[in-house]
Amino acid sequence: MTPINRILLVDDDAVTNLMHTRIIRKSGKAAHIDVATDGLQALELIKSDLAAARALPELVFLDINMPRMGGFEFLEEYAKLGLPVGEQLIIVMLSTSLLHADHARAEADPHVHSFSDKPLRTEKLLEVIAEYQRLHGRGADAA
Repeated sequence: MTPINRILLVDDDAVTNLMHTRIIRKSGKAAHIDVATDGLQALELIKSDLAAARALPELVFLDINMPRMGGFEFLEEYAKLGLPVGEQLIIVMLSTSLLHADHARAEADPHVHSFSDKPLRTEKLLEVIAEYQRLHGRGADAA
């Protein structure tokens, strides 16, 4: 499986971001890792990439509860960007929330690939990267 270019971590917890960064680096499956501490910062990063015609992060691991702009608010604003289907990011919501309503809301959002409990585990990371590569024709044999 070839590495992807960028992963964006969106979480207000510094320890969680550090732990997830280590898991991703240890996997060797991403060339770059960006970190945003809330949905607004993540949205600004994506808009900046679009304005500069830079490649967007392929994967986003998104927390639900954050200051300024939480995960669900981020999703609402992300939808307004109107990215073509081929350019849309794979977004995985990560949360410690036990609320069924949060799980159901995430699963109902067309921009959310999946919902997973924190912390991010290596198996989930590899599963999502493999799915991204399958969807974009970059399977294990692609160079």
